[in-house]
Amino acid sequence: MKIVYAIRHVGLTGGVKVFFQHVELLRNMGHTVYLITRFIDEKWGFRVTPEIVPSFDEMHVPEADAIVVTTPKDVEDLWKIAKKRNIPLFHFMQGFEPDYVLERIRGNVVPARFRSKGFLTRLNYLRKKRGWKQKLKRFDALYKLPTLKIAISPHLVAGVEKRFKMPCYLLPNGIDRKVFYPKAAELDYSGTIRILSVGNYTIEYKAIPDILKAVKILKEKGKKVFLTRVSPADIPDDEKNYGVVDRFFVRISEQEMANLYRETHVLVSASTEIEGFGLPPVEAMSTGTPVILTRVAPFLAFDEVRDYAYFVDVHRPEEIAQAVIDITKNEEMRFTLIKRGFEVSGRYAIDSVGKMLETILRKHIEKDKE
Repeated sequence: MKIVYAIRHVGLTGGVKVFFQHVELLRNMGHTVYLITRFIDEKWGFRVTPEIVPSFDEMHVPEADAIVVTTPKDVEDLWKIAKKRNIPLFHFMQGFEPDYVLERIRGNVVPARFRSKGFLTRLNYLRKKRGWKQKLKRFDALYKLPTLKIAISPHLVAGVEKRFKMPCYLLPNGIDRKVFYPKAAELDYSGTIRILSVGNYTIEYKAIPDILKAVKILKEKGKKVFLTRVSPADIPDDEKNYGVVDRFFVRISEQEMANLYRETHVLVSASTEIEGFGLPPVEAMSTGTPVILTRVAPFLAFDEVRDYAYFVDVHRPEEIAQAVIDITKNEEMRFTLIKRGFEVSGRYAIDSVGKMLETILRKHIEKDKE
């Protein structure tokens, strides 16, 4: 098969990582895969190198059997080309933008700049809401196009099928267990507990402030904890000034990330329902690190038996703090979390994901050639 993977912006995000991972997998299976982009914002040791093109048009999009994109904007740009060439356009969804915008319109997610009570702030918020409603209309129009949809989590599949009455394939994210292998031995939990949090502080649905509040609770209680924060973006002043993070890392490699998991006692991910998949918890579980997760659809979907993580409610820092204490004190609980976490993460091995991806693409490419 000959396939074009197109992504407008390349930066240090989990979404870009997974998109590039697909390219590498398909190439290793013997397929010809072109990877094109308009802009590279961050370089972070890619194993595959994208080709920068001046535009996504007929001249600069290579001839192929199919095109794969991952953002609504790229659907907008590449749909006409795919239709003209009579080839399938696959929309690989790593989130569900309509739901994200709806959460803002309904007021369930309010950006920090709109949280004050002032008249001008409320007025600007109303104006912003109108903009979000227009954006929702645009997203809906793009999702209604007869693209072939693939999503990384069951709740995203359900969201597409319910809202747009269109089929959607499930293709979970994968991890390389040669990189994310278990630590040599369980860490000592009797001393300082090293807590890890991964994600961009400024993205509301990651709920990083909840984790900072939980660590503050622990430190105020006199618990010996050491918080490490890893971010794909520069650390904002609000996070620095909060005063509970002991160590920051920005834009680190996959291997560095794996090593960090192996020296960590507990990973905390406190995302809301808008989370797409949640790759760090699976990576951490694969290294034998216990995880504390919120009770949200993407995290609950990892396995039907929910004993692979210590689950807490969304926006409950006090529950996160108690979870850290419980894991620290309860050796039997830790053993179960580590054992089950390793079992569950095994179903997301990268080779299995690659075979699923190839099957989905081949099904529609060969159908179009008949």
